[in-house]
Amino acid sequence: MKEAFKEAMSRFAAGVTVVSARFGEEERGMTATAFMSLSLEPPLVALGIWEGAKVLPLLERSGAFTVSLLREGQEPVSQHFAGRPQEGVSLVEGAVPGALAVLRCRLQALHPGGDHRLVVGRVEEVALGEAGPPLVYFARGYRRLVWPS
Repeated sequence: MKEAFKEAMSRFAAGVTVVSARFGEEERGMTATAFMSLSLEPPLVALGIWEGAKVLPLLERSGAFTVSLLREGQEPVSQHFAGRPQEGVSLVEGAVPGALAVLRCRLQALHPGGDHRLVVGRVEEVALGEAGPPLVYFARGYRRLVWPS
């Protein structure tokens, strides 16, 4: 079942985000594709974070987090925050420079979800970057969208 489930989920295309949180002097980010818009009124987002993720305790303690929506070409950023360090990649004020959009969120709720937590955040601030194609993950690799002509 586990392998079939993983294979099925690999066939679901998703945008790539970096979720970050800061508590005191410690700041961490992680790559996440389990992200979605949840509600417009109030503006809520939801994401799944593995119980062992180092960003989760910071998010819980601070009660806040930031989501950066990655653009095409930011594969090294995604790799870096997925645990494969890349030179020159870092957060600036908790966000990924050059992201398509940055959502600053207040923690609204945490729900158990197997080996993950479902994190619900209320969006308090939105910063839009330059428009462009998103970074997409599908079939265990980064893909490009084909724009209609």
